[in-house]
Amino acid sequence: MRSRNSRKLTARHFLRYLLLSTATSVAFRAQEPRASTPEPEVPLLTLEEAVSLAISGNRTVKNSGLEVQQSEDRVDIARSQRLPRFQVDVLAGSLLNPFDFTFPAGSFGSYPGIGPVPATDAAITTPAQFTAFTTAAFDQPLSQQYKIHLAMRATELGREIAHEDLRFERQKVAAEVRSSYSGLVATQAEVAAAREAVTTLVEVQRVTAEHEAQQAVLRADALEVGARLAKSRYDLSVAEHRLETQQEILNDLLGRDISTRFRVEPIPEQDADGLTLESARERALESRPELRQAELKEQQAEYERRLAKAEYIPDVSFSVRYLRFDNFEVLPGEVTTAGLYLTWEPFDWGRRAHRVAEKRAAVEQAHNGAQQAHSQVAIDVGAKYRGWSEAALLVHAARTGAEAAREQLRVVADKYTNEAALLKDLLQAQSRSSEAEFQYQQALSTYWGAMADLRRAMGEE
Repeated sequence: MRSRNSRKLTARHFLRYLLLSTATSVAFRAQEPRASTPEPEVPLLTLEEAVSLAISGNRTVKNSGLEVQQSEDRVDIARSQRLPRFQVDVLAGSLLNPFDFTFPAGSFGSYPGIGPVPATDAAITTPAQFTAFTTAAFDQPLSQQYKIHLAMRATELGREIAHEDLRFERQKVAAEVRSSYSGLVATQAEVAAAREAVTTLVEVQRVTAEHEAQQAVLRADALEVGARLAKSRYDLSVAEHRLETQQEILNDLLGRDISTRFRVEPIPEQDADGLTLESARERALESRPELRQAELKEQQAEYERRLAKAEYIPDVSFSVRYLRFDNFEVLPGEVTTAGLYLTWEPFDWGRRAHRVAEKRAAVEQAHNGAQQAHSQVAIDVGAKYRGWSEAALLVHAARTGAEAAREQLRVVADKYTNEAALLKDLLQAQSRSSEAEFQYQQALSTYWGAMADLRRAMGEE
């Protein structure tokens, strides 16, 4: 009789701790999500804060922002080509050989009463000494203004393409943060549940060991509890390591020290029944930066074609030239001229015609790329929308399975309390309940990852 009462007492103790383990492993509920109890000193990082930090601190986004700044500078460089150009060249040094001039007799004519000038051959020599040759030029482009305008417009389009690339990177990083955050939520809950399971099984093992000494439980039951404790400790270690890795990845996405500690909060399911595939595609066509980039590249290719064709136009500039000679005999000290300066290559052996043909083909390529981008965006949105719909169904199925497993555990626990079920049955029911809860957590993580991919496909940040 005493042995029977001891068995009942052991069963009640064991059942109490086992149910406690099961209850604490439930980290997600469909209608009322709850956060696991975190360490108080670890700051909370919300999803909105994570996305904001990533957009401002992610290194890839920063590099795209720097590319935008570079494109602004390229536009200013192209615009400066419209203005006059000033250039000064100075060649100073020593002559390697004397600089000689010879004026034959009468080179400057013969005059009555004077005779030939010069009367005899005159040799003028500039010895090998220090000399300087200085030129200064002022050139204002005239006919080149049309080509400069085309080049400037092509550069401005490149700046707009850089802006769209920055928007693309922001959307990409935001989606990666949302996906990483949802994975962290699931792993953090798994760690909390595994830690509670270990704590509970340690206590169960202690109680079981006491009653094994009193021969109130079987040796096989004690070994089963020990095996489950060892497996729970392993699961806890794996979950903690995975959590640390995921935190480092998210910290890197946010552009901060990977050792920064934080915790995340559960994300409730979102009601998006009003979102249809057609509306998702419409939003993508309005917001996806790839589409805008493709259109801009097509326009840029057209300007480059016109610029290649404009190479047939001669370059005409208003020019002022100044020349100065130092330490040269006979040569004038200074010379200044002003007028029109023309540069033209009448024969180029077909080079310009081939360049125009090349740019014409590039325009056709850009046009095809724009059409292809529209098709790819529509396909991408469709795939992401269907994946999100499937993930929503999976969440519903996993939630139902978890509820069923919890109810089954409750029924088996009642039977075990009344000695109508074996400990083995109770442990199996507890395992199924824990597995169902884990699958529900993973389904939620998959759901939010699919939602993040869909929001990125629609062009949201």
